[in-house]
Amino acid sequence: MSKPLVFIHRLALKLGKNPRLALMKLIQGGLLFAFGVLMIFVANNLVVDSLQREIIALAGLVLAGAGVIWSLVGYLSMSVLRIYHMLNKKD
Repeated sequence: MSKPLVFIHRLALKLGKNPRLALMKLIQGGLLFAFGVLMIFVANNLVVDSLQREIIALAGLVLAGAGVIWSLVGYLSMSVLRIYHMLNKKD
């Protein structure tokens, strides 16, 4: 196996090993996404037109994007990587 494939294989086994941690990542990512969307909503409706409004909205967008990625890692760890871990377990 080449070096990047070995790294991906080890990472997949590590992430798929702990379903409780994967669920926590999924929940944390969802909360981070919700907080980012809330920031965008507040910037749009409560802050007057200014550069500050755009900066708050940009920060909310970055947080929402990070939340989606974090939730995706948790979801994949719970489903696909868990199956991969079970298939490659050496017992």
